[in-house]
Amino acid sequence: MRCLGLDVGTTNTKAVVVDMARGARVLATATTPTPAGGAQLLAAVASLVREVVVDEPPAAVGIASMAETGVPLDDEDRPVGGLVRWDARRGSGAADRLARELGAAELFAATGVRPSGKVPLAVWAHLREHEPERWSRMRRWAGAADLVALALTGRLVTDHTLAGRTMAFRLPPPGEPVPREFDAELLATVGLRPGRLPEVAGPDEIAGRVPAGGVAGLRPGTPVVVAGHDHQVGAWAGGMRSPGDVADSLGTAESVVRVLRRRPASAAVAGEGMSLVRTVGGLHEAVVAGSPAAGAVLARCAEQLGGEGRLTELLGAAAGRPRGRDAPLVLPYLRGRQAPAPDPDARPTVVGELPEDDDVALVAAVVDGLALHARWLLTAQAELAGDDPGAGEVLVLGAAAREGSAWLRAKAAAGPARLRVVEAGEPVAAGAALLAAHRAGLADAPALPSSAVQTGAAELYDDLYCRFVTAATET
Repeated sequence: MRCLGLDVGTTNTKAVVVDMARGARVLATATTPTPAGGAQLLAAVASLVREVVVDEPPAAVGIASMAETGVPLDDEDRPVGGLVRWDARRGSGAADRLARELGAAELFAATGVRPSGKVPLAVWAHLREHEPERWSRMRRWAGAADLVALALTGRLVTDHTLAGRTMAFRLPPPGEPVPREFDAELLATVGLRPGRLPEVAGPDEIAGRVPAGGVAGLRPGTPVVVAGHDHQVGAWAGGMRSPGDVADSLGTAESVVRVLRRRPASAAVAGEGMSLVRTVGGLHEAVVAGSPAAGAVLARCAEQLGGEGRLTELLGAAAGRPRGRDAPLVLPYLRGRQAPAPDPDARPTVVGELPEDDDVALVAAVVDGLALHARWLLTAQAELAGDDPGAGEVLVLGAAAREGSAWLRAKAAAGPARLRVVEAGEPVAAGAALLAAHRAGLADAPALPSSAVQTGAAELYDDLYCRFVTAATET
């Protein structure tokens, strides 16, 4: 039995076919840049599906996507304009007003989300004020994954992990089930009501089925699942499913997710710039710490140093460059620091002496900075959860998980815990396929294969970490 997984990411959209009968083996993969427009996204997804589904139609389809990104729909459910991408700058003024009017602490306690310009509740307020013509045409709103599911099934449905990123969805008390719709009171503050937002499927429900006649080569009746928030879906697929489990998911952004044994104080979590969520299965709570510019930092390096090929060469050389306690470091903050110790004014800064005209030293300093920031995220997160940051393993998936990569080498050396790497090249898309099979009742939920990284934390990086945090908090 084969299942199809789709991942609508910030930079690229991916499709994979997974053979469930052969240990969740990925059979085919296709990738394309994520378009700017909603209609163009649907065309790109249809093209990807045709590319990977060549001989056996999938038994189920799962869709994951970046959070906080969506598009208005008109009276005929057609996208109105381009995708409204997650961007902390767009709705910052609206977010500040919501925080003043409703209370920042009260909003976080209710939703688990800090008021910021990227959350859809603030984005809707911004659209209402600054794009009234687009707002007036909006009959409904679809998140990125929801839009694809709508095209495949005719139903507008989302997952609770995506709804939970909007600041318009209440986080239930521990042990209680997740809500089945958006919160009417919160939506009313921006002039919306739940009927204009997607339905929220339960953690064990499908979004719908492909209608008669089929869509994009899919058979009629094929179950379709909105798998959820990309980082959470990939972490779940890699095996992050029980209290104490930790995953570090890397793409354009980085997200560290820790499944909680008990809920920390909301004020403490918010103070560190982190969020409270329910995991994919809906049973456990987790704390999420993010960096919006992880892979994006390396993409910027590629732009400045001669392209992806040149960066690949430099990363290979950086992996073998010896480090010293006074090695230069780069604070990897393109547009502020989200967590820990939030600082919207943080920017890329060189700590120490960087040799002139030494691109290998620069790339090594960037990679070490990314790894040390991840250690800071993991350490602060563990302290909030009451866990030992050096205990157990951290599941790593995505851009830094390639064997022999400079980023993985630096992350292993930086610690604080040993690493286990998910081997699938597209773990989010593969995870969406696994969730589709599971939620459709077609298969159990195996974890994707993973392997332990043989090297652990290096003592040298303790000194580098102290220098890094000191510089980050003083800058």
